Amino acid sequence: MRIYQAFIVAELKMFFRDRAALFWTLAFPTVMMVVFGLFNFGSFEPPEVGIVDNANNDASTSLVSALTGGYGGEPLFNVPDSDDEATLKSEVEDGEITAVIVIPQDFGRTSPASVPSISVIDITYDGRKAQEAEIARTILTQILDDVFKEVNQVPAEHRVENWAEISLTEVAGRGQGYTGFVVPGIVSLAIMQSALFGVVFTLVRLRNQGVLKRLHATPISPKHFLVGALFTRMILLIMQTYVLLLVGIFVSGVEVAPGNAAFWLEVVPLIVLGGLVFASLGLAVSGIATNENTAAPLANIITLPMMFLSGVFIPHSVIPDWVVAVAKWFPLTFLADAMRSMVNSGETLFIQGTPILGLAVWGVICFALAVKAFRWE
Repeated sequence: MRIYQAFIVAELKMFFRDRAALFWTLAFPTVMMVVFGLFNFGSFEPPEVGIVDNANNDASTSLVSALTGGYGGEPLFNVPDSDDEATLKSEVEDGEITAVIVIPQDFGRTSPASVPSISVIDITYDGRKAQEAEIARTILTQILDDVFKEVNQVPAEHRVENWAEISLTEVAGRGQGYTGFVVPGIVSLAIMQSALFGVVFTLVRLRNQGVLKRLHATPISPKHFLVGALFTRMILLIMQTYVLLLVGIFVSGVEVAPGNAAFWLEVVPLIVLGGLVFASLGLAVSGIATNENTAAPLANIITLPMMFLSGVFIPHSVIPDWVVAVAKWFPLTFLADAMRSMVNSGETLFIQGTPILGLAVWGVICFALAVKAFRWE
């Protein structure tokens, strides 16, 4: 019995002294639980629906208020700020919103005989989001009766018929749905993982093997080694990105950078900038970590929050606003936003001002950390 006790005690001591084992056994599942606990997967997410009010009367105002939560209730639709019909219909075609509701000028008006004229409300929707559009139509149908009774002071128990109709107009969306969302996200995630983990584990291993110490004693300048290592890593990142995008084209059916033939050249500076940010971060981590067991938890503590909160796999719409307020400043968020705009919409690199600036600032911060933390032994 004592032998078993001694063996168990020895195993427990080895486990608690192994930082990598502690991380993957305790910290990693805890982080996963906390992160997924923040997502609103089980809650109702109102569809993105634009509203154009051409009537601008009491009835239409009451309808809009009921749909947007103006009476103190929960909003039934997420309504964009724009109320321009052409702009909203263009956003439907681009896949940015689900539908647009156009309230006609005669909405809620009565004929000379005090009988309400039949108004036709048009819902223009993205054909790829037919289920969400049907939800919007059902919600609108229910609200219309309530609005009519409120405006015309009809008792709630009375039934209302034939005062408004809903016409559905389907358009072929140009957006690429969730596949178009996730492919650029995976590409950006791969850049982060390859740059950061590649640098971290390579340098920690070379340091522990004494290779860096011997290199430091040679005529080779430290900058030669670092620049050469980073240059090699950038070449690999470019190759990796091209391969992943080609897989997205031929396997996932994603149309990469429609209308922008120069994309394959313009994306290179973005890859290099993002790669340098995360490679510099990797240099900083490798300087802090004493061995590979320490490096793995440190690197994962940095990358895991970004993986789940930077909009790589999961849209920010299902993440609490207070979390998004922080996550939008992550370097991976800037990289994924720029990559997604260029891949899905064919936007050029030169109009990605905010993401590029964000990555540049992070690059300066991470490089300063790398210089301060880096060591040869």
